Amino acid sequence: MNAPPPDPAAQRKAATLVTMLGVALVFGVLNVALHPDAMQANAITGTQVVANVVLLLLGFRWLQIDSAQLDIRRPWWLNVGVVLLAIVFVPYYFYKTRPEGRRLRPILGFFGVVLAVGVVSAIGSMLMMAMRSPALATPGL
Repeated sequence: MNAPPPDPAAQRKAATLVTMLGVALVFGVLNVALHPDAMQANAITGTQVVANVVLLLLGFRWLQIDSAQLDIRRPWWLNVGVVLLAIVFVPYYFYKTRPEGRRLRPILGFFGVVLAVGVVSAIGSMLMMAMRSPALATPGL
């Protein structure tokens, strides 16, 4: 029995999600490395802004692949909405583009990705903080 060939769009979407997690990890590390006191001061850093822009671009890439896969044209106002308030407009996109009974999974998946990106970024930050900790510093280096 031959398995069906993998769907190239699904592979590109999965690769985009993995890339988003990698970006979150790297920028979590970089933010602490470049701005070690920013977390204590609750300051927004340039590194965080760049990370958010990169993640937004990757999210748009995912939406582009998904729209092409489903042969859907997103209206311009939806793209603007995604930029301004993704937490509302991405679930709206899923609600409008999925048939009834198949909407909940992608909407929950989106919130899962948002949570995962935050967790992975925090892991990167904690790893960098642990490496910078004086208790872990090697004397004489």
